[in-house]
Amino acid sequence: MPTQEKSQKIEELADKLDRSVLTVLLQTQGLNVKDMAELRTKMRAANIELQVAKNTLLRIASERKNMTGVDKAIFNGQTTVAFGYEDEVATAKAVADYLRTSKVAVLKSGILAGRTLSAEQVDGIAKIAGGKAQSKAEVVGVLQGPMSTTYSLLTAPLRDLCYVLQARADKLQGGTSAE
Repeated sequence: MPTQEKSQKIEELADKLDRSVLTVLLQTQGLNVKDMAELRTKMRAANIELQVAKNTLLRIASERKNMTGVDKAIFNGQTTVAFGYEDEVATAKAVADYLRTSKVAVLKSGILAGRTLSAEQVDGIAKIAGGKAQSKAEVVGVLQGPMSTTYSLLTAPLRDLCYVLQARADKLQGGTSAE
């Protein structure tokens, strides 16, 4: 039976898992206090909440939020959790940037939309150019181009007919005033 303190911690973790758009699990065992403070500072600057969590409590919190796609095997070893609440790409980039400079911290995995991501998948998200906003703009551009072309093709015959009728009307008006 969990104690009151553990129950509160589970509820807090469940709330954070529910609110986060990307959760990244790191192994920071071996980081000294200075490096851990640097990691916290970099994550705070990127609006990422960093927390060391017990694996059992984190697993129970994921179960309470019905995250059935989360592999329970990721909850092993020492775990530091980075909760990104705004942008998946920015969160992955901030974590990946720190890991490039750190020789001790290791990327374990991630959780996105209730599903487990491998370390390679989190790295792949971090490599997306420009972030979430640019990706959305590119998708809109890809969709808008063909739709605009289709609209132009469908309206061309009617538009051309209007031009012909207008030219004929102008010619007839011009012919009657000359007589």
